[in-house]
Amino acid sequence: MNENMQKLTKISGVFRILVIAITAFIIAYIGYDYVVHDILSLSKDELFHELWNSSQANRGILFATQLHFLVSLVGIYWLQRLLQHFQQGKFFDDETFRCYLWLIWIKIINMLFDIVQQTVVGLYHRQIFKNTTIELTIDFGNMITLLLMLLIVYLLKAAKEIEAENKEFI
Repeated sequence: MNENMQKLTKISGVFRILVIAITAFIIAYIGYDYVVHDILSLSKDELFHELWNSSQANRGILFATQLHFLVSLVGIYWLQRLLQHFQQGKFFDDETFRCYLWLIWIKIINMLFDIVQQTVVGLYHRQIFKNTTIELTIDFGNMITLLLMLLIVYLLKAAKEIEAENKEFI
């Protein structure tokens, strides 16, 4: 293995550890906020927090609207698995592409869940507070990220094909 490849595998290992550590920290922080401060820090939605603090709202329903967080955890699993393959020097492996495609699907699912969550929370808020304006926001940055992820998959597959052709040529 050449020096550049060793650097890439080491960097991938470091990022894998960072992803796992940051995820553990975030989960611990969310748990701490919930237990100590009675705040569910999974949402930035003002309507959600207004409902959370209302005695009229059912917290079980509100918690259920935040289950897209579990999809994010599945995404973290596939991200660390992708980095594990990179750490092993498997940059063009079929399993690497599988991990990357899972990440793309999870990004799409999370974007759809965000829209559903905003709608459900807004409608629930309207039932309790009556004068509610529901705003559906689609994050432009998420759309760009998704497009870049698709472009990267395409480029990686093209690079794999070129590498295979070069091996045949030699």
